[in-house]
Amino acid sequence: MGNRTVKTIGNFKVELGDQVIMIRDLKDNLLKAESVRASEGEDRYEEVCKNLEKKIAERKEKGLSV
Repeated sequence: MGNRTVKTIGNFKVELGDQVIMIRDLKDNLLKAESVRASEGEDRYEEVCKNLEKKIAERKEKGLSV
């Protein structure tokens, strides 16, 4: 596969591959994967990262575990 972009958000890693976005825990267990078109991958990756950051912030605000 080609280059990968990985961003760590809280206890998760969001990874952008050639045609897939994956969310993994810090032990590298795959939690979720989404197929994307190569031309839309970067935009969708940024969207997934922002949504995950927002969800984590909301859970912390409510005193819930993340």
